[in-house]
Amino acid sequence: MRRESSRRSDEKYYAQTGFFKNYSSRPLEWYTLLENLYRAFQLTGNPKFKNFVEVWLYHLYWNKFVDTAEPTYAYGVHAYSHVNSFSSAAMAYAVSGNPKYLRIIKNAFDFLQNTQCYATGGFGLAERLMPSNGNLGKSLEYKMDSFETPCGSWAGFKLGGYLMQFTGEARYGDWIERLLYNGIGAALPNKEGGKPFYYADYRIAGVKYYHRSSYQCCAGTYIQNVANYHNLIYYKDGSGLYVNLYLPSEAAWNRPEGKVKLVQDTRYPEDETSTLTLSLVQSMAFSLNLRVPGWSRDMSVRVNGTVVDDAFKPGTWATIMRSWNHGDKAEIRIPLRFRLQPIDRWHPSRVALVWGPEVVVQQGNTHEAIFPLPEREDDLNKWLIPEDAPGLFRLKPPDGNNVQGRFMPYYQIGESHPCRMYFDLNALPVILW
Repeated sequence: MRRESSRRSDEKYYAQTGFFKNYSSRPLEWYTLLENLYRAFQLTGNPKFKNFVEVWLYHLYWNKFVDTAEPTYAYGVHAYSHVNSFSSAAMAYAVSGNPKYLRIIKNAFDFLQNTQCYATGGFGLAERLMPSNGNLGKSLEYKMDSFETPCGSWAGFKLGGYLMQFTGEARYGDWIERLLYNGIGAALPNKEGGKPFYYADYRIAGVKYYHRSSYQCCAGTYIQNVANYHNLIYYKDGSGLYVNLYLPSEAAWNRPEGKVKLVQDTRYPEDETSTLTLSLVQSMAFSLNLRVPGWSRDMSVRVNGTVVDDAFKPGTWATIMRSWNHGDKAEIRIPLRFRLQPIDRWHPSRVALVWGPEVVVQQGNTHEAIFPLPEREDDLNKWLIPEDAPGLFRLKPPDGNNVQGRFMPYYQIGESHPCRMYFDLNALPVILW
């Protein structure tokens, strides 16, 4: 009875304020500003910033997530700004230490992953959070405004980053990685005159296109994303260094014993390996912690050619504690294979193809029949044969049919190029002639 009463109260509030009538929902997007006001307070110590921000705390929405990751009436609101508001809740936790705010953002994260996200990590069909009733999967048949890409990636990066810092849990890095390759990493760059890649189109047959207007919000958050993503690669604590993303990069870490430099050399996820080389002024003992992707199987590590004897659990850190010397190398191998990821639990046979962290799509500009994919992942990995170009695959079904449309990472698809991201496994093939 309490839950239904809460829903009626929310409906009355939204009706009185015209909540759903405004494009970005009411009360507009003021609640995305609180995060930086808290930062100003941390930087200056001026209590005016803290006193002002606490007038605007978004209890009406945040409190839905205090005790559950399955709130009854959290949908229908503007997606990007509401997800972005959880970064304000994160800063409320950082400043106040109130565990209520940490519970809110942890439950909000699980709510998003369990009910709102596409295989890409994107969310927010038509810029709204969706009810948990199968509408997300159904929408692939008719809605093209699937994900407000630069803005949504920015909100996801921040929330995932806060949660990793507060909890130390590796699992939050999986969402960051998905958005890196399939969200902002798959966005078209801003065009002259402020033309942004605003919406990603995840329909069963979609296309990449630019927004009709100039200098929309996504034009600005695109720049924020690409200027700040390096802050998500490495983390540290008093005892160790953490590698969250496998990207060509360098990190410098100042320790009491001296400076540590780490250089990461990799072509992941087009290749299964990444090599970390350490430069130290002297031998030092610390832990090197490597994120084991939640989707991975049989990740392995060699240190100076010797296998680290451990079964690394997906969704955790692979921790290597030892005394490190100048020139030591850690070689990481994350086996890559295809898997099928359903859009939601109401459409278990409507799936995307995922290769490691990247969503793989089929070129859609070929004149050929719609063919069925195998329902077993083992068969799928036999049917898809790598081509010479990185990330490019050809489908070779056992019946010998010639499938023209190649499969490639979504981030390789250019402007106006149609592609198929989702496939219906239980649909009959469509014969054109």
